[in-house]
Amino acid sequence: MRYRPFGRSGLALSTIGLRLNSEKLRKNHGLLQKLILTALENGINTFHFDSTDTGLLKAANEVFGVVERKLLFIALSAHEPGVTTDVSAYTFGPLRERLKAVIREAGLHWIDLLLFGQPGAAVLPDDSVDFLRNLQKSRMLRYIGVQAETEDLGDLIRGGQFNVLATSYDIDSSWDKRRQIDFAIQREMNVFATAFFPDAYRKASDVVPPDARRGWFGGKVRNPLAGAGTHAFLHQTHGWTPEELCLGHCLSQPSLACIFVEPEDPAHLEALADVPERHMPPSVPAQIEMARFNAKPA
Repeated sequence: MRYRPFGRSGLALSTIGLRLNSEKLRKNHGLLQKLILTALENGINTFHFDSTDTGLLKAANEVFGVVERKLLFIALSAHEPGVTTDVSAYTFGPLRERLKAVIREAGLHWIDLLLFGQPGAAVLPDDSVDFLRNLQKSRMLRYIGVQAETEDLGDLIRGGQFNVLATSYDIDSSWDKRRQIDFAIQREMNVFATAFFPDAYRKASDVVPPDARRGWFGGKVRNPLAGAGTHAFLHQTHGWTPEELCLGHCLSQPSLACIFVEPEDPAHLEALADVPERHMPPSVPAQIEMARFNAKPA
């Protein structure tokens, strides 16, 4: 695993972080613990829970106990999955109770990063902000972050309220998204990538023309060049899956402190954790740009 500095904090985060989906793992603590253990064995020290569920966090902490807490970076979403992240999601009372339960019961000792979502993040209630600042002063909370997309980024970055920006970044990310990420870095924010594999390219049938596909039993394709200049290369690059290529592209962006992955099982996680140690085929960056250019007229 490779690591990147987390701003001026002195922390070094694994280039790949593990995102843990509470809806999938809340009733499967066995899989949760296997994923965390596999992550630790592969050098991953950065984790994001999309929930403040204390039961889930307690189960996770049983595995985290094998390493020193100060070596881990643990992020939580300030809201529960499926909740509309408006102002009501971050009112002082419920927010305080959720975080007090995490700090007192989950055994994490402190929260490294608390992530808020739009539109509520832009207008956090004053008493909630005061509570968060007090948590930071008492060293129970280290950083406050915001999860947002392009249309909201500029105002949130200029606001100066958050230390961390979490946003999607993939092979289709616009120049405006890249510019906003650079702007965040200039304002001394750290940037996490929350999604890197577009749904549109997951199935070969959606991007590879019929003439460029192999049959069920292999054999030659009728026209190897049928998918030239399109995203078909994601399913045609030997030794790489489409997901691995998209992750490799995301890792090539040095401004990103960490890219979160959400694997289905430990074997899937191990394959993704190996990507930072591999060199993408030299033709891939050019193929990405060609596919991006050809897709624009459509």
